[in-house]
Amino acid sequence: MYPIMIDLTNKKIVVIGGGTIALRKVEHLLAAGGRPTVIALEIKEEFQLLEEIELIKASYQKEQLKEAQLIFACTDSKAVNQRIVDDAEDWQWVNDCSQKKNSDFFNMAVIENEEVLIALSSFGKSPANIKQVKNHLKEFLEKESKQ
Repeated sequence: MYPIMIDLTNKKIVVIGGGTIALRKVEHLLAAGGRPTVIALEIKEEFQLLEEIELIKASYQKEQLKEAQLIFACTDSKAVNQRIVDDAEDWQWVNDCSQKKNSDFFNMAVIENEEVLIALSSFGKSPANIKQVKNHLKEFLEKESKQ
């Protein structure tokens, strides 16, 4: 894996799924300047509170990926997520939230303040350990900034 930071301005981002995982992805995308389109038959109420997203209440169809540069397969069905991965073109970057091995990229735990951004990953092996490390680093940075 090659860690990078991506400017999401004017990028076509599609999130397929309307549950908790999709909501978390969309919130992070919005915080990073992305303006995703969310596609799902059932969409959590919290999505209605988010600005600058497009909500499409529909089941997944291949043509919904047509112009997407980043695709997040966040449904609760491994079969649908697999279809999304299979339907994507070679130039499209896909994150299958149900099967890391299907993903071109995945998200990292992030600590960010005005001075620093730290991204952490266990390559999917130990998310609980990364959460612990993140919390320790966050505490350390908060103590340092108060000095």
